[in-house]
Order: sequence, then C-alpha cells, then structure tokens
Amino acid sequence: MRVDEKIKTIVEQMSGITFEFNDWTRANVTLDFKRLPVCLYILPVSGQMNFKNGNIRDYPNALIAFLDAAELDFDGATNEPTVERMKDFARTFVRLLNKSGMFEPLPDVINYSVVYDKLDSNLTGVVLSLNLKELKGECVAN
Repeated sequence: MRVDEKIKTIVEQMSGITFEFNDWTRANVTLDFKRLPVCLYILPVSGQMNFKNGNIRDYPNALIAFLDAAELDFDGATNEPTVERMKDFARTFVRLLNKSGMFEPLPDVINYSVVYDKLDSNLTGVVLSLNLKELKGECVAN
C-alpha cells in the first residue's frame, strides 16, 4: 500500500473531515468543490528510500494540512477558533498514526505552521511537517 493510501486510511477513521491527496496547485482547484474541513496530504517533493533486508520502505518528507473555511477579511480573534479546531484534528491524526502500526511513531515534538489564505478559497488551518517512516515496505527479491 502506498503512503498516501495509508494516510487516507488513517484520516478515514476520523469523524467530520474529508481527505485529499494533491499538490498545492491542483488542490487550489479541487478544494473549491470538496466538503470541508479537509485533510490535505501534499504530494511529497522529497524523502528517502530505505533498502534493508529485501524490503523497500518509503520515508517521505510530508506536509499534511488540516484546513477549513475562513471568513473573508477575518480578524485574528474570529479566526483563532478555526485554527484551534484544525489543531484538534492534527492531534487526533498524530494519535491514530502512532497507533496504526504503519509508520514509526512520530517524535514527541512536531513542527506545524498556521496558514491563512494559502489557496484561492478562503481556508485557514495548520500544516504538519513530518518525516514519515514506513514500518512495512515493499518486499523485493534480490
């Protein structure tokens, strides 16, 4: 199973959020028609491949965004509850990922950034920056 499929499986366990796997440019179009809030797994631009014991594991440098609609021309005080709700989704995602057995547990400290108006749609939320490490990869005969 590919990493994006594993991420989707984890997100599907979460209530009240949809999943999208895309690059920022295409997501800019598709999110106009997606039910919100959304977990957007950004197409990784880098990572590592681990070739060990006849197994190939993918270690993508992942950006995973949790986004919801924001008021046009919002101010910080009215937008902060949306940011906090997206952080709640991010916390749930991290807990489920760590329990999934599909990836090595994430470190105790995880970097995130808050995004505002990143896309044409008025969306706000948080983006996690993760180095995912598959526990089970693709078995390859030598």
